[in-house]
Amino acid sequence: MSNSRVSTLSIGILLLGSLLCACRTVDSSLAAGAAWRAPIGAENLLSMPVVGDHRVRIISPTVLELSLITSEQPGGRPDRWDYVDGSGTAHLPAANRFAVRIAGQREAVTAVGFKRRVLYAPLKIRDLRIANELYLRLGHPIAAGAVVTISNPDGAIWAGTDVYEAKADPMRLSPAIHVSQAGYIPGQPKKAMVGYYLGSLGELEPTDLHGFNLIDVETGKVVYTGNLKPRPDQGWTYNPPPYQQVLEADFSAFQTPGLYRIRVEGLGVSLSFRIDEGIAAQFARTFALGLYHQRCGTENALPFTRFLHAPCHTAAAEVPTAENKSVEHQLSGESSNYKSNPLHTAPQLKDIASSLYPFIRQGTIDVSGGHHDAGDYSKYTINSAQLIHTLVFAADSLPGAGDLDNLGIPESGDGKSDLLQIAKWEADFLAKMQDDDGGFYFLVYPKNRAYEDNVTPDHGDPRWCFPRPLR
Repeated sequence: MSNSRVSTLSIGILLLGSLLCACRTVDSSLAAGAAWRAPIGAENLLSMPVVGDHRVRIISPTVLELSLITSEQPGGRPDRWDYVDGSGTAHLPAANRFAVRIAGQREAVTAVGFKRRVLYAPLKIRDLRIANELYLRLGHPIAAGAVVTISNPDGAIWAGTDVYEAKADPMRLSPAIHVSQAGYIPGQPKKAMVGYYLGSLGELEPTDLHGFNLIDVETGKVVYTGNLKPRPDQGWTYNPPPYQQVLEADFSAFQTPGLYRIRVEGLGVSLSFRIDEGIAAQFARTFALGLYHQRCGTENALPFTRFLHAPCHTAAAEVPTAENKSVEHQLSGESSNYKSNPLHTAPQLKDIASSLYPFIRQGTIDVSGGHHDAGDYSKYTINSAQLIHTLVFAADSLPGAGDLDNLGIPESGDGKSDLLQIAKWEADFLAKMQDDDGGFYFLVYPKNRAYEDNVTPDHGDPRWCFPRPLR
């Protein structure tokens, strides 16, 4: 089996290690999805829009974004705003189909763009929600404070007489201003990015965007002003390259702790963020607690989490034989692309008997402990080794990291390094994965299916050890 994805475990611990160093409108019913149509700065950003929800946002003084959540039936097409055919060709409404008024005065639409993506698609229950955005480029800019309304007189784009409306509030929340919501450390670099993708219209062009303000959320006062500088992305090998119309706001020189927003005239404001010495510690503790939630072979308990479960996967795992037809089927399926995969230079591992490095031990093996890999409960040797290495390397090389005993895990406060105790939890498991000839099993996996996706860990499946790596 190939574990080509980057696991949550791997990403989390790499970020943890780096931070430890610093620690030292279409539906006429207004009831559905009302939160999405609340004033944009007051909306619940964690709410999931439902089919039929719609809104308008003023992205820039000359660009409007109309949004609609749609769906489609299996094998069918989107039920509304289906503006791209099966070949990827766009068939967009003509600009004159929209009636835009700024402060009551008609304004011409000079271009129309479109973007859509899957917003929500749960695995077991079909509930597909598609986010669609129509972009209208205007001939003249919207003045600050002006109210914009958009209708479609012929009723073809949305039914009835519904009108999209938005106000060009200078303090409106802007999706084009990107900040670190984790926060910033006073003495470290502090940068925000300005840019936005307008679908078939390409990137938002930063015309007339030159400076930014840092706003104190508590007082509303401007506490720092800076220039926006071009920051095009490099290294892309296809055309057109993305992220070429990005601007950078550097406010590293500002070091006063507090709660702030970035404001760019014409765009609005960013989400709020903190500047504080405790940001790195808070972030590191979040990841340490995240690793605690991934622990296998034990419970998740109060006060460390409200997501409780009993000890999980404590039963011994099976060393498979040819009699286990589910295992044989999994091996055959996972290696079926061996002819087309240039990395696959060994013979196909199509069954137990085809293993170049047969199991030495037989029967069952205690492989409790370690950490679940990502969204599944499997445990991969390669990621286990990476986790151990990263934690021990951090303890050895980052000043003070190995002394931390306050990361908020059950072992905290016992006088021993939290990093090394997390590493030991994984290392004890990895040692169990070694066969008698020195080789290691590749992973611990559910015995009769690919993923334990409908149970909590303490109700997990019987498990088996995947055959040894070929090389």
